[in-house]
Amino acid sequence: MRGHLYCSEKCARDAGRHAAWRRVRGVLAVRVPARLAVVAVVLAAAAPFSLALRTVRELDALNAPSPLALPRRVAAPTARLDPIVDTPSGLRLSGSSPSGAAVFLFSGSRFVAAAPVENGRFQFEAVRDKGPFRVGAMPLSAPLASAASAPAPALAPAPSPAAAVRRPAPAPAQAFGATPALAPRTTPPPVIAAAPPPVLPVPPAPPSPRGAAVPDLTRGPEDRPDILVSFDAGSSDRGASAILDALAERGIHTTIFLTGEFIRRYPDIARRVAADGHEVGNHTDTHPHLTTYASDGRQVTRLGVDRAFVAGELARTARLYREATGRAMAPLWRAPFGEHNAEIRRWAAEQGYWHVGWTGGRSGLDGLDWVTDARSRAYQPADRLLARLVTHAENGGIVLLHLGSDREEPVSSRIGLLFDGLKARGFRFVRASEFLSRQGYDDAKLAAFRGPSAAGVAR
Repeated sequence: MRGHLYCSEKCARDAGRHAAWRRVRGVLAVRVPARLAVVAVVLAAAAPFSLALRTVRELDALNAPSPLALPRRVAAPTARLDPIVDTPSGLRLSGSSPSGAAVFLFSGSRFVAAAPVENGRFQFEAVRDKGPFRVGAMPLSAPLASAASAPAPALAPAPSPAAAVRRPAPAPAQAFGATPALAPRTTPPPVIAAAPPPVLPVPPAPPSPRGAAVPDLTRGPEDRPDILVSFDAGSSDRGASAILDALAERGIHTTIFLTGEFIRRYPDIARRVAADGHEVGNHTDTHPHLTTYASDGRQVTRLGVDRAFVAGELARTARLYREATGRAMAPLWRAPFGEHNAEIRRWAAEQGYWHVGWTGGRSGLDGLDWVTDARSRAYQPADRLLARLVTHAENGGIVLLHLGSDREEPVSSRIGLLFDGLKARGFRFVRASEFLSRQGYDDAKLAAFRGPSAAGVAR
């Protein structure tokens, strides 16, 4: 019985399906004219295109400017810093901006001071901050009046000499219906306002030689077994004496890059580096980040880093080295953290410095002795670190190490393994200036980048 019922229900369902399919098949079997079929196919194919065009028209209508839209704001005035001058009372920052504006000075994200623009120039005196500095400008609604006039807004510019003659004050308004007083036939002599002191303009930086490239020296000529073992000195002096002793024992003269902060903390070591005959390059004053590489992996110039900032960092370090040793630095610099680009290298060249990097980045001749965390994958014991550098050394290579390190196992105690290993492989130790001169980057080519802008910064 169950099988009979099951079969009856299944057959009923199948019969219903077959009946519906027969009706559909009957409709499809109706013959239609060929032209009507072609038109139906064309309309079906054109439907998506017509829908897309309609959507585009509606989007264009939404994006069309409204007749009631407010007019665009006028662009705010811009301000530009010139090279920074280091004075006994602090830093002097000057620059140019359109007249009728106020300029605001920031050190990093902190507001420092504000100054009016006079004859297209502004200036800040006795600034104690280290930067990086940036400036912003804001237009003023009214010009600055002279001292004899009523008080004026604090950030307004002084009047120009051509506008120093002031008009006499208008007569007071009279009451309605009163008899007007007869005006005198002679007018009082004009009052001459004191002209503002002249502001000596700082000439802009001249264009660099057309077609001339500022090099990033990461290796020297490969035709000789020459190698440069360079050292950076930044925040620590731990191991510096041991490295200098190892160099002196083997008669090696190399290139060492000092920061201004290192010279302030360890002037005796700076004097010994100079007395031992090493070539001393500039590693900036405060070892700042110059690009956005640490945050996004791109060598984009950071906000607040400009020609004046780079010039100030280099100038202060050179001045400190001259005061400590009585000597001038070599025309070489190395960017902190390896952060630089063509624009930053050009700014440094205008101040008289070639850039010297190192070979191969972290996988090449970077000693990685700056890695202090023993749990890091980049950390290597001293013997293994130095053996890797000996193995990877190549003609014209530039090795990066540090004169001081806060590692628990300083490389300085084993540095002799590097010097002896390189010498056993037949390498000759040279300085950075030798690589540059052999590649044609001499003093004459560097002087072509310098101009009046560099003269304003005391080195």
